[in-house]
Amino acid sequence: MTALRRTLSACAVLAVTAAAPSRAAPNLITNGNFKAGNTGFTTGYELTTMTPYLFQDGVHGIYTVEKAGRIAGSSAYGDWTNISTAPSGKNANVYVADASTSAGTVVWSQTVTVTPNTRYKFIFYAAEVSDACCSNAQMAASVNGTTLGTLTASASWQKAGYVWRSGSATTATLTLIDTNTSGPYNDFALDDLSFKALK
Repeated sequence: MTALRRTLSACAVLAVTAAAPSRAAPNLITNGNFKAGNTGFTTGYELTTMTPYLFQDGVHGIYTVEKAGRIAGSSAYGDWTNISTAPSGKNANVYVADASTSAGTVVWSQTVTVTPNTRYKFIFYAAEVSDACCSNAQMAASVNGTTLGTLTASASWQKAGYVWRSGSATTATLTLIDTNTSGPYNDFALDDLSFKALK
């Protein structure tokens, strides 16, 4: 009877162990959802403080971090109406910009520590906030100077995800650049950036 109890106890322990969920890899990006506002990243864009509108005709290469529901009211253009919520569906903070007309201007960048010989996935969401008829943002994602792919923004949130292998690297500089340098239209939002190790 004692041996039977021990066997049953061992089986119970094994069953509990097997059912335990695996722990998700942490997001290495700081403030990837912009909840903390304008912090944790670098950019070649200028933070706009213009009034009465943060975004005004003929001023490019500027950005702000604001609630998604405020985007339409912060622009003088009248057509920034494509999105009113973050990708989560909530009225949360997002990064909003009138794109730069200078090639290679960094939209967003952050450097994180990585483990050599490990695969990581770089994910972000982007949307065209102005009329998506004509000249949409082309968001190129790179790690340590190597372009992984480009997402063409549209009138709704689009998700991009690219796998990167660290090799011998111990740090990863993550960068987003809008390769479209057109002044008209080409206004976008970013949110929910993540960079996680893959198993």
